[in-house]
Amino acid sequence: MDTQKNIKTKSDIVDAVIDRAGAPSRRIAERYVNGVLDYIQEQVAEGNTVQVAGWGKFEPVLQAGRDARNPQTGERVPVAAKWVVKFRPGTEFKRQVAAREA
Repeated sequence: MDTQKNIKTKSDIVDAVIDRAGAPSRRIAERYVNGVLDYIQEQVAEGNTVQVAGWGKFEPVLQAGRDARNPQTGERVPVAAKWVVKFRPGTEFKRQVAAREA
């Protein structure tokens, strides 16, 4: 298995939009990418689930409160319940990842 991580950035996504979708300029491609990402973020922050068929869904999930420990003192510290975002990959997404050689 390849242990070196190849991290992709938003800039890489913009480049892919230019190459694959034929965006006429980098500025327009950035606006498209930012628009999609902003929409997903806004909807999940409002409590909505965003689902893209075959790709996956982003959903807000309430994480229960719990007791944690301060690693320096060992003291128990209460952690309040909070909302977190969860991504669940779709069938096609999982299939492509599983097809990758180990």
